Amino acid sequence: MKKNIFLIIFLLTLVGCSSDDSNDTPDPYILETIIGSWAYDTVTINGDFFLYQHTDGCVKDLFQFYNEEGKEFDFEEDYVSNCSNCAECALTSTNLKWDLRNNVIDLYFGEQLVTQLEVLEVNANLIEYKRIFDFDGDGVNDEVVITGIPYDPYDEFD
Repeated sequence: MKKNIFLIIFLLTLVGCSSDDSNDTPDPYILETIIGSWAYDTVTINGDFFLYQHTDGCVKDLFQFYNEEGKEFDFEEDYVSNCSNCAECALTSTNLKWDLRNNVIDLYFGEQLVTQLEVLEVNANLIEYKRIFDFDGDGVNDEVVITGIPYDPYDEFD
């Protein structure tokens, strides 16, 4: 009987504890500063550093964060397809919705969470974020750190 009472008290303690939702508040500086167009600059995979290889003669691969009327919390990524049956400099685009919780950007396709980006640094000249996923398909998650620099080839941002 005493075991059951202790078990019930333990379970009630677990259920009674609530999580601290203060970490879900967007960082106002990040919320304002990420808005814009960014060209991929560097990639670090599990500590190995690489310069991002853009396709010569084409628009640079980029990602954009919007938050304005008609494009509320829109994320767009464009990259040159480089496929054998594609036109030269043909772009592939991904369009998602985004939400910021503290310093973590959640990217959604509809209601489905696609991925999360942890913002490590952002200012007017640089954005750096980390993403954990199986980059090389070996079944083990990799740490991928991406940096981007301001790049607005279509003059969409001030």
